[in-house]
Amino acid sequence: MIQSDTTQPSMLSATIQSGLLRRMRRLFRHADGRAILVPIDHGLYSGPLPGIEDPLRIARATIPGADGLLVSPGFARAIATEMPSDRALVMRVGAINDLSPIQGYEAVYASVDLALRFDADWLVHTLYIGGERDAEAIRNAGEIVEAADRYSVPVILEFLPRDDGWLPKQVAAWARLGAELGAQAIKTIYTGSAESFVEVTAGCPVPVIIAGGPAVGTVFDLLNTVEVALEAGGAGLAIGRRVWQSHDPARLLQVLGRLIHGRMTVEAAVEAVGAA
Repeated sequence: MIQSDTTQPSMLSATIQSGLLRRMRRLFRHADGRAILVPIDHGLYSGPLPGIEDPLRIARATIPGADGLLVSPGFARAIATEMPSDRALVMRVGAINDLSPIQGYEAVYASVDLALRFDADWLVHTLYIGGERDAEAIRNAGEIVEAADRYSVPVILEFLPRDDGWLPKQVAAWARLGAELGAQAIKTIYTGSAESFVEVTAGCPVPVIIAGGPAVGTVFDLLNTVEVALEAGGAGLAIGRRVWQSHDPARLLQVLGRLIHGRMTVEAAVEAVGAA
């Protein structure tokens, strides 16, 4: 018996929803709804930084302890033989090089079609709010979300300040802006305290992942920040340089996983990673 056309829209909707959920769950694959995302896209910005000269080596060291890798198309091609199907491939679709004379705005260079040819599960794009090109950046972000939605591809919008004069209420506003634009997750900076970060997570209806930032400070500082952010409603961590510039990336990710997914204490985590 041939089904009537009246059933087709709902069937199509169910298929789209299924595809979106499958992609989302490759990153948020744990029952706790948290994720460890490892950005290794820094070559777009800064060239061959120490720690990422060899894509295959760093991929092999980070994949076991990561829930997803955030990479460029070129990096994705280089590690295609290593990327397992149960980890999320998160593709960056915009960038600006550190050598460019004008900073604070990322040009979109990749399409959803390109990302899907690399079998990407998520797209990510960064906005530096607080400059003359805010309106253009917001329009770009909206266009990315709209294009990705046609293919049921989830989007992470990343919000970073242009200077050090930001306030927690601004971070909360950015996170909400990203959710309102249609992003399925937000990546942004940690605001410095549980009290202020609660304002960010409570006002944002999609998961908020904190950025790991430069490889500075002690291991205790990093682990303590992660623990407090989680207690304040954070959905995990995007950590790049602090991992692949460490002396043992695999070990550090293993400990972070036990802290984020296994409820290990910070003190136990510091002891486990072998640093004070």
